[in-house]
Amino acid sequence: MPLVIFVDDSETALASTRMVTDSMPIEVKQYLSAVDALNEIQGGMTPDLIITDMNMPVMNGFEFLQGLRKVPGTARTPVLMLTTETRDELKAQGKALGLTG
Repeated sequence: MPLVIFVDDSETALASTRMVTDSMPIEVKQYLSAVDALNEIQGGMTPDLIITDMNMPVMNGFEFLQGLRKVPGTARTPVLMLTTETRDELKAQGKALGLTG
């Protein structure tokens, strides 16, 4: 069963993803902290897809992505970023860091 992780500092956003994914044939893990998610991945968790927020305290989405891409075996892990940011320079920065979309 594919493992999808959601990283968002908003409990409301995570609750929304639970409502959508509960009926899907996937395993879902959710994290309120990018630091906690990255620690789990560094410890050997291997998600098939990561969906993360951009603006989070302590570690933002780009910092999370930078840390993720340093973990062996994650270079091809798809990462989607959900954000209200629309600036082209942020999109370019995300792509340069290995963001899928």
